[in-house]
Amino acid sequence: MAAQDSFPPIFVINLKRSPERRLSMAERLDPLHVPYSFFDGVDGAHLDLETLPSYAKTRRRLLFGRDLKKGEMGCLLSHRAVYQHMVDHNIDSAVILEDDVFLTPDFPQVISALAKHPVEWDVVRFLEGEKVYKKSRVIGPLCGDYLLTRPLLASGGAYGYMLTKKAAACFLRHMQKTAVPVDTVHSYVWKTGLETFAVKPSPVSPDRDIDSTIGEARFDKTAQVTGWQKAVYPLTRFWLKFSELVGKRRAYWSSLPHDILLKQRWRKS
Repeated sequence: MAAQDSFPPIFVINLKRSPERRLSMAERLDPLHVPYSFFDGVDGAHLDLETLPSYAKTRRRLLFGRDLKKGEMGCLLSHRAVYQHMVDHNIDSAVILEDDVFLTPDFPQVISALAKHPVEWDVVRFLEGEKVYKKSRVIGPLCGDYLLTRPLLASGGAYGYMLTKKAAACFLRHMQKTAVPVDTVHSYVWKTGLETFAVKPSPVSPDRDIDSTIGEARFDKTAQVTGWQKAVYPLTRFWLKFSELVGKRRAYWSSLPHDILLKQRWRKS
């Protein structure tokens, strides 16, 4: 891998038991001549969720009706470890990739453009799918056909994004005791207060031809709680959906005056 002056470090999260993914990612990153390193992830298969201090199991069950999967928790702890690394080593900004993604040939140019443009962002997410950008607010052009946008955020995945040390420290605080996956933490902008944007089209996309190490069971939304938790679950679930809807839309529309100023600055830059 070739280092580039002023280019942010790229951390690729990889489990030790998945050397084939490490090799595949090296083959995809090497031709781009960007500075990257592999970061050992937390293997969710070895976690005991019942005794894990960072897992808010009661809150999770009341709000979602089921537990997080071990793979989801391992994924969150892996990303959290990168954030801690950034804070401990005073890394101003970095790109985080999971080990099952494709990168466009323009990926280095997009990252360089994000680093030099005048918008003071905290997090820039790479989210695949047109529905993510259906109600996005365009801030300005990055390079080529790429645009910086503020989406009406959904979780969308954490397979690729760029963040500052400030954002890493903020996420660490919100992940000390968690009931949601890492990408949901990223989307809770009304709680974190972070300036969060996305790039359209995304220069990073998931490789859907390989099995996720998190597992497909996470997509099962069936409520599994019993007893008193089952009795109150309809109320707590309604409150969650209502508060998320209000929070998401309030954050999006309250940012409008700021984004108008950003567009003006962008045109002058």
